[in-house]
Amino acid sequence: MRFNNKELAFLAQQTSSCYDKEGFLYIKQKNDKLFKKGEAFVERFFRLRGNLLFYFKGKDFKSDPQGVFVLERCTVELDVNEQQNFSFVIVFEGDEEIYTFSAKTEEDRDGWIQALHVASYECLKMQLQSLREQVQAKTGKDPMVHMMPSDTGMEFETQAAGSTDDPAMEISLEIEGLPNDSTGLPPNPFVVIYIIVPPQQQNWLQHNHTEMVEKNNNPHFLKTVGFGDSSGLEPTTRVKVTVYHVKERMTGTMTQIGQVIFTLNELLLCTDMKLKLCLMGTDNSKVGILTIVGWLNEGTGPVVDMQDSNEVFSDQARHTRPISFKRRSKRLDTLKPMCENITTRTFQFETNDAVKLMVYEYMAESKYTFEIPIKVLKLFIEEEKLRIKQLNDLGQLPRLLESHVAVDINYRAAIVMEYTDAVNILACYRGNSFKPSSKKGDKELEFVPINLHLQRMTVLNESTEACGCYDIVTVGSFAAHARKFRSGGLSRMLHQLQEHYTPEGTLSKVSKVKRACELVNNLHQLQIDIIKICDRVCHEALQGNADSLTIATSELAEKVKELVLDCASPILQSTANKLADIHEEFEALAEEKAKLKQGEKSPENDWKWTGSCFVKSPTVEPWDMTRVNTEAALVCLTSMVEDLVQNKSGTMDRPKWLGDISPAVIKLKSFVEIVCQKATHFMSFLDLMEHKDSLKLMHTIKCRRDVAFSHALTTLVTGFMLHMNSYVDNAAIMDQICNIGVLLEMEGLLSCHSDEVGMLEDMVVAMDDLSTVTFKLVHETAQKNSIELTTKSFKKAGLYPDLNRHHICVEIPMKKQHFEKLPQKLQSGSEVKVIPVFFNVGINEQATLAEKFGSTGLQDKSNEESLGRLHRYVEALEEVSTIKEHKVVGTIPELMQQLRYNMYTKKSKNVEILHLAAELCRKLHGIRMTCCKSAKDRTAMSVTLEQVQILQRDHDLASHVFSHSLDCFRSEGVRRENTFKNIGSRKYAFNSLQLLSFPKQYRPPNGTYGNVQN
Repeated sequence: MRFNNKELAFLAQQTSSCYDKEGFLYIKQKNDKLFKKGEAFVERFFRLRGNLLFYFKGKDFKSDPQGVFVLERCTVELDVNEQQNFSFVIVFEGDEEIYTFSAKTEEDRDGWIQALHVASYECLKMQLQSLREQVQAKTGKDPMVHMMPSDTGMEFETQAAGSTDDPAMEISLEIEGLPNDSTGLPPNPFVVIYIIVPPQQQNWLQHNHTEMVEKNNNPHFLKTVGFGDSSGLEPTTRVKVTVYHVKERMTGTMTQIGQVIFTLNELLLCTDMKLKLCLMGTDNSKVGILTIVGWLNEGTGPVVDMQDSNEVFSDQARHTRPISFKRRSKRLDTLKPMCENITTRTFQFETNDAVKLMVYEYMAESKYTFEIPIKVLKLFIEEEKLRIKQLNDLGQLPRLLESHVAVDINYRAAIVMEYTDAVNILACYRGNSFKPSSKKGDKELEFVPINLHLQRMTVLNESTEACGCYDIVTVGSFAAHARKFRSGGLSRMLHQLQEHYTPEGTLSKVSKVKRACELVNNLHQLQIDIIKICDRVCHEALQGNADSLTIATSELAEKVKELVLDCASPILQSTANKLADIHEEFEALAEEKAKLKQGEKSPENDWKWTGSCFVKSPTVEPWDMTRVNTEAALVCLTSMVEDLVQNKSGTMDRPKWLGDISPAVIKLKSFVEIVCQKATHFMSFLDLMEHKDSLKLMHTIKCRRDVAFSHALTTLVTGFMLHMNSYVDNAAIMDQICNIGVLLEMEGLLSCHSDEVGMLEDMVVAMDDLSTVTFKLVHETAQKNSIELTTKSFKKAGLYPDLNRHHICVEIPMKKQHFEKLPQKLQSGSEVKVIPVFFNVGINEQATLAEKFGSTGLQDKSNEESLGRLHRYVEALEEVSTIKEHKVVGTIPELMQQLRYNMYTKKSKNVEILHLAAELCRKLHGIRMTCCKSAKDRTAMSVTLEQVQILQRDHDLASHVFSHSLDCFRSEGVRRENTFKNIGSRKYAFNSLQLLSFPKQYRPPNGTYGNVQN
C-alpha cells in the first residue's frame, strides 16, 4: 500500500473533536526482548478517524503514532477465547494473524466494537445504498443520478472531454493570491468546472477542468474551457469554478481551496468579457481573486439569436453590450471529409513578448482505416490468381518440378482463401474507425493498422493574426503482430531466403531474382515509352510535319534498340533456353509415343501461329526469333517513314501518310507486347526455380510482408489525403510534388531488443515497399468518387526484390475546384512518386539494454539509408527552379549537415536525429508520421514534444513556460484521450523505473502514468 508518513502523522495529531472515538485499550503484541520473549497485552492510546485506527504509546500527540490499522475487508468480533477480560478481535481478509484488543469495562468494549463496525468504506457504502433506496421508494427518483462524486481524485469524466465540435464560447482562467498549504509551501492549483443549465437541470454536472500548476500562488492556466457548440450557447448557464490543491499527484489526492459561482450572462455583459471574482474558502473566507477572460469564436453569431425562450437582455442591451470575438482557424472543417470522431482541445500560451498564442489541438480517426486494407487485399487476391495461371501456363515439366509447381499452387490457393475471408470480415466490421492497441494481436484484423490517428495543431497569434497549421499521422508499428516474432521480422527472414538465391554470375553479388525484377521493370518501362512515341509518330503523320515525324521515328528506333538489347540479357536468354529445352524434350517424347500408338501424323498439323511466326508449338519459339521479329518490325516502320519523307512533293496527303504508317506502328506495338509477355513468362519460371527448395519460407514471408504493407499503405493514403487537402492551394508546393515527388518521413521509437527487433525489421521492409507506390490525381465524377487501387506492370525491386508483387497506383478523386488548381502535368495524368525515409531511435529501457549488451546495427543501417534518400531528395529539390527561390531552402543544407553529424556521432539515445529529421520534413513540405509499438505512450511523448518545439521555434513561445506547456499537452491534451480509447485508462503505460531510462524531455508528468493493462 502506498501512503505518506507526514500526511498520516498530521491526521493522527489533530484535536480530539476531529475523531470518531478515542481512548485507552490493551493490544496483544509480540515481545522481542531478550528475557521477555512471547506475547503480552500492553496499554496504548487509540484514535479512530474514518477507517483509520491510530495508536500511540501514551497521550503525548507530539510524537508520531506507533502504528495504524486501515479498517477495510475486516471483521470485528468478540474474543471467544477470553484471553483477557472484555476482549475483542479484528480479523483481516487473507491475513492469518488475529489482532486482539481488550477494554477496561464491558461498556467501553461494546462502544469500540460498534464504532469499528461502521468505520469501513464498505459499511458506509451499504448505508448510502440503503438510504438511496428509501428516498427512491418515497420520491420515485434516484437522488444520485446527477450527484457529484465525493471522490477527490483527479480523474474526471467531463461533458466536454468527448466533444467533436468547436465551442461557441471559451474562457481562460487566472488566479491571484492563493494561500499556502498546511506545510507553508505554495499550493498545486487544479480547477474543476461544474455547470447547471436551468430550468432543465437541477444538479451540478462536471463540465471540464484545467491542468495542474505546480507550486504557484498566482497560477495562469494554459488550458481553456469551452461552452456551447455550433448549434448555440445558453447564456443562463450557471458555472461553478472549484479550485483544489493537489497534495499527491500520483494518487490524485487533493483538497478544496475555494470556489465561486457565476453565469455566462454576467461574463457576456462585462467590458471586454473580463470578469473578476473573489474565491471563497470552505469557511466562507476570501482565498484569492479569480480572473475570467472570455470570447466568442468567429461564426458563433449573436448570443440572443441562440436563445429559444430566454429573454435575458433588453433591446438596448442587445445592441450595446460588448462582445469579444476571436478568429478561430477553420482547420477543423478541412478534417471532417477525411476523419471521424474528432477530439479537440484549446490552450492559451504566452510568447516572449507577452502576446497570447491560441493553440488548437485536434485528434481524429481516419475514414480509410478499414477501406484501404480491403482494397489492398483484393489486389493481392488477383495477383495470386494471376500467378497460379502463370504457373499452369508453364506447360509440362519434369516430375520433380511438377511437384514443386503443385505445392506452390496449393500455397497460393490457401492464401486466396485466407485473404478472401479477411475481406469478408473487414467488410462486415462495425465499430470505431481505428484498431485499438489491445487488438494488435487479433488475427481477423491483422491487415488493419494499429491506432491510426491524425493529429493537427493550429496556432494563432492574437497580435499579428499569423496562423500556422501542423499535421502529424500517428500509428502503431507496421508489423505482423498476430504472426509473432519467433523467427524475427521481415528483413531477417528475407536475408535467410536470399541465401537460397543463385548469384547472377560467378563473381557477381547480385542475385538472379534481383536482376530479373530490374530487367522486367526496364522492359515494361520501355514498352510504355515505345507506346507513347508510337502515338506521337501517328500524330506527326496526321499533322504532315516531316521534320517532327523524322525526329519521333529516330527516338522510337533508340527505344526499340534498347528493348532488344535488354532481351539479349544473359539471365533472360539462359532462362528462355532452359525452359525451351525442357519443352522440346517433352515434345520429342510425346511425339515418339504418338508415332508408336497412331502412326505418322501429317506434319502440317504441328505448325501453329505464335503471334509473330509459325512454329511447331507456341511455347518453343526461339527467344532470338522474337527479338529478330521485333527488330524487323522497327526496320519496316523506319523505312516506310524515310520513303514517305523523301518522296514528298507538293501538298502532302496526310490521310495517306497515316494510313501507310498505322499498320506498321500497330505491328511494332504487338511485337513489343509479345516481348514483355514472354519475358514475364520466363521470369515466372525463374522464380519457381529459385524458390523450389524454400516455398514455405517464401510464402510465409510474402504473407507477413502483405500485412506490413497493408498497414503502411493505409497510413500513407491517410497522410497523403491530409497533405493534399492542406497544400492544394499552394502552387509552389504542388509543383514540388509534381516534379520530384512527395517526401514521407517516419519517426520510429522502437528499440533493438526483444520483440521490438522483429517489429523494426518489419517496419524497415514496409517503409521500403512504399517507394513502389504512386498517386494519380483524377477529376471526381459520379463514377469516380472513391479511392481506387490498381496494379502496374512493374515488379518490386530495390533492397528486397519480389517477383510476386507489383507496384501499386492509388487514384485519388478530387473535386473540380481543387483539381483545376493542380499543375497541368498532374491534371494530364502524371503520377506522384513517394520518397519514404525512416529514422528510428529507441528511447525506453529496452533500448538501453540493446545499446549496452546487444546491437543497434539494424537501426543505424536504416538511418544511414534514409539519410542517403533524404540527401538525394534535397539535391533534386535544389534543381527545381521554381522551388530554388523559396526562402526555406537556405536553412536546409545546415540542417542536413547537423543531421549527418549526429548520425555518425556515437551517443546514447541520440534523439536529436529525430528532431532534425522532423524539422527537415516540415521545411521540405513532407508528410510527417510517428510510430512506436502501438502509437499510444512513447508516440504521445514524441508528438507533444514536437508541438512545443514548433511553438518555441516558429511562434516565439516564452522559454519559461516550455516545461509547463509540455506537461499541459501531456496531461490535458488529446493524447490522454488516445490512451483511454485504446485501453480504457487515461494513463500512459509507464512505470517510474522505466522512466529513469527515458531522455528527460520524453518523461510524462506525475499522475499521468502508471501500471495499466495494455
